[in-house]
Amino acid sequence: MHVIHRVAKGAIHTISISAVLTLTAASSLAAAEPASAGARLPAGPASGAPEPASARPPSRTPGTAGADSARVMAHAPSKYEVLVSATRRASDPIEVPNGATVVSGAELKRRGARTLADALQDVVGLDTGEGSDNGMRLPNVGMWGLKEFDALLITLDGVPVGGPFNPSLSQIDVNGIERIEIVKGPQGAMYGASGFAGMVQVFSRHEEETKGHVTLGGGSFTDLRADAALERTLSDGVHARLSGFSQRSDGWQDRTGFSIDRGALGLSKSFGGSNVSLDLSGYRDNQAWGTPMPYDLGLPLPGFVVDRNYAVSGARLEHRVFSAVTKLTTTLAEGREIAGSLSYARDHQTSLRSFPMDFPNADTAGSEGVLLEPHETAVFGDAHFLSRFQLSGAHEFTGGAAITWGRTIASGIGFDFDQALADPSTIPGVEDVPVGDHRSFEDRRTFLGVYAHDSWTPTRRFTVAGGGHYDHAHEKLHAFGQEVGGPAVTIDDSKTSGAWSGDLSGLVRLAPAGSSKLEALNAYANWKSSFKPAAPNLTEAESAEILEPERSHSVEGGFKLRAFARQIETGVSLFQMDLSNLVVSNLDALGNPVLMNAGSERFKGAEVDLTLSPGVLPGLTLYADYAHHDARFVEFTFVTPDGQFRDVGGERLELVPQDLIDARVAYRAPLGVSVWGALRYRGDRPLNRRNTFFVEPYEEYDAGANYDFGRGVVGVTGRNLGDSRHLVTESDIGDSQFYVAPPLRVSAEVSVRF
Repeated sequence: MHVIHRVAKGAIHTISISAVLTLTAASSLAAAEPASAGARLPAGPASGAPEPASARPPSRTPGTAGADSARVMAHAPSKYEVLVSATRRASDPIEVPNGATVVSGAELKRRGARTLADALQDVVGLDTGEGSDNGMRLPNVGMWGLKEFDALLITLDGVPVGGPFNPSLSQIDVNGIERIEIVKGPQGAMYGASGFAGMVQVFSRHEEETKGHVTLGGGSFTDLRADAALERTLSDGVHARLSGFSQRSDGWQDRTGFSIDRGALGLSKSFGGSNVSLDLSGYRDNQAWGTPMPYDLGLPLPGFVVDRNYAVSGARLEHRVFSAVTKLTTTLAEGREIAGSLSYARDHQTSLRSFPMDFPNADTAGSEGVLLEPHETAVFGDAHFLSRFQLSGAHEFTGGAAITWGRTIASGIGFDFDQALADPSTIPGVEDVPVGDHRSFEDRRTFLGVYAHDSWTPTRRFTVAGGGHYDHAHEKLHAFGQEVGGPAVTIDDSKTSGAWSGDLSGLVRLAPAGSSKLEALNAYANWKSSFKPAAPNLTEAESAEILEPERSHSVEGGFKLRAFARQIETGVSLFQMDLSNLVVSNLDALGNPVLMNAGSERFKGAEVDLTLSPGVLPGLTLYADYAHHDARFVEFTFVTPDGQFRDVGGERLELVPQDLIDARVAYRAPLGVSVWGALRYRGDRPLNRRNTFFVEPYEEYDAGANYDFGRGVVGVTGRNLGDSRHLVTESDIGDSQFYVAPPLRVSAEVSVRF
């Protein structure tokens, strides 16, 4: 029988891992947290350095819908957010020499975002949709044309949600987002090994504009949800926030219902020039799992129905997580600060999945499945120093060190079964299927990193920045496997590796000083590199091994413009990113999934976005973006299941569109009715590595309306109004199998503030 494990790039087992990774900005991100949590914004430029108009601290969009609707701004709200991710300091995005975007949580609330895909799908150059090997609600985020699950560093309040293993996106509560920061290209100079090709930083809401809120909602597929939060300042000056969330849904695919329960307590206290905080959280996420759609010769296999689920009965992905994060920030003197953080996470998981893998005739499918119960423990620590000083101009220096220790242990079984495609009653439960094999593994990783970065502004017109990050990584792996009736196989492997990541950038301010019309016109260029230890290959115990590290290098250049009191904002960027030794999934000559170092791939293209907020029509915002991505294999060969050798050098990566367009219009009123609508277009995409089959372009439409009645908001949202059933993600386990977009769906909610 075939033994199935997750074979996505960097994956080690059948479900995502939530280890907390090294080299994060957890403590430094306190600079952008709400004041009530004791966070402090960095001081202004070093004494004597001229401050460009565009670099002045931006206004801040309130974090709740109520405060956000208290007044109508003549600009996109996200443009007033600070950006921390690119530099570890609160910065105006237009001053960051990098392609970067900020999405405000208030805007997500207005648009009725319920999943991470909803939150990210209208960001220029991102390609994402609901559904992946990790669940029907969880996306595989594509950036610059790279759509590998662990290529991006994804953090929640500075703590990576997956670290050296796969991102555990179930940890992110979309309902409680303060803002999301997206920074493109390798980020290893600041964040080390896991900032391989870009990063997505999610910041939770840590304060209420009033004392609290209660929200009730529902929608298609018997979706019911509720959340509430209460905020108080206790007698000893401790700020406390208690929040909870619960959701139940039947799911849009057959047998894919889910239940989520979350709770969190945040405490913080300021004293003198210091602030200390403690965040405790726990959740249980039980997602019934559904199979992707098998394709052959560019078409769905006969006998398979889009919304039917062919997984073993009871298939599910379950997380039971507890985490604790504490942070300390201390101001030593004007412009000097030290910050530290320590986090602990424990994730008990259950993964039961199966995939149709063998098709002896048009009426029957043979499926292969795995039941695993991984337990993961992770500890993360970071400490760094930030300083502003004068030396032939203004400097902003950051230096620090980080350590992460993580362990994942798992045991389980593999099994096979046959089913009649036209008769769902022939799908058995795992308890009714003979055990085919037993397997277990233990994987330990320790990351140590040191980093330093400096930004130098010798004149008002010009800033140059650069830095480096050295990672020392050690991994130890033990794997066991035994077919029923066969010999036991035990493998032990270990690897120690280390490498530098770095960046160099420059930004030129071209706008005339004091201009009332052209507020900022900044040209920038950067070079970046990153290093990432590859995760082990656990597709078979006898071939378990820790693969070679991967490398990324990129160059990017562009400009950012802001004019007419923020009525016009636009940005243009050109990029090229090269990946070498990249780990991808493939099949061996026997049809078994394997991981391999794939040679090299290249991603290049251009992106442009434009926001118009006409002052003559307060509250109206028009947004549009276009991206052209050319993602290709440079050197890559593989063997097909029937033993044929293939060379796909020069071909496009599968399921990556070359042309991406987003457009959105929104009208926001201080009270009363607000409306919005969005359109996204994705061009044709190859279905296979040889580019012999393509899927047609698709369009998707969303729209919604909100009514603010002063003490609360009522909202209605429609998603995929054209009912497009396009493919969103390719499975990394099932060969030539693809997840399909959810159908048209409607949701509504009412939120009351008190």
